[in-house]
Amino acid sequence: MRKINKSIKSLVMSIALVCCGARMFASNLENLHPFELNPVNDSILMGTGVALSGSALICDKLLNIKSSDFDASELSKGDIPVFEQIFMRPYSKTLHIVGTGTMALSLVSPVMFAAVPKSEWLSIGMMYGETLLIANGIKEWLKIAVNRPRPYMYYEGYPQNKVDDGDWNCSFPSGHSTFAFTGAAFVSYLFNLYYPDSSWRYAVTGAAFGVAALTAGLRMASGNHFFTDVLTGAVIGTICGFAIPYMHTEAFYKKFQKSRNTNMSVTPMGFNFQYRF
Repeated sequence: MRKINKSIKSLVMSIALVCCGARMFASNLENLHPFELNPVNDSILMGTGVALSGSALICDKLLNIKSSDFDASELSKGDIPVFEQIFMRPYSKTLHIVGTGTMALSLVSPVMFAAVPKSEWLSIGMMYGETLLIANGIKEWLKIAVNRPRPYMYYEGYPQNKVDDGDWNCSFPSGHSTFAFTGAAFVSYLFNLYYPDSSWRYAVTGAAFGVAALTAGLRMASGNHFFTDVLTGAVIGTICGFAIPYMHTEAFYKKFQKSRNTNMSVTPMGFNFQYRF
């Protein structure tokens, strides 16, 4: 228990250092606005996220469409691919708690952008909300669609409460890894756009993904997930963490703007079409 308390205290101190340290980058940002909200774009993204997460929640908690019947005789470690067995471990409550802590650290890491002008807070908050909802929805639907027992079910001493609530066959993909890599990618992308000339860019990116990778490792070490579970979660989180903020940049919006090099008009003789090189 002392080790757990020390780990939690270390995580809290890390969060505080991130929040305080971000202030050193806050200068010369008054006129920098790399992201822009758009009613149509944000309605689509937020609607997609709510639809995915909401429908998954309804199907899982209310409709119970996923079978969770447990039969120990059906589980055999020999049925698991050899490369997956390398990372299989029995359940560890201590590592489970620590892994949840590192995931929480990744999730709250965008708080460092409290250092940017307040005019940017709404954009950052909206983007992060959309990112989390979409990543969570994808992850939850995959969990519903795939019945995969967690690694600890192949060992004695598995947590009975996980069997009772049906969580025992929700191994794929790793939700902790999804959220950890979502936070890491989101922070890395925003930091590089807000502070493009900072020498800390690589350090921040490395630290963000380092914590996410640690979370994935702890999820395997605690017996909760296979390697492919955390790998899939990492891919989902990374793609969402980069893609959603990108969809709020000028570079993205330009792809849908009408080209200024073309001009079409109607004349008494018909249509007139011009293209400027």
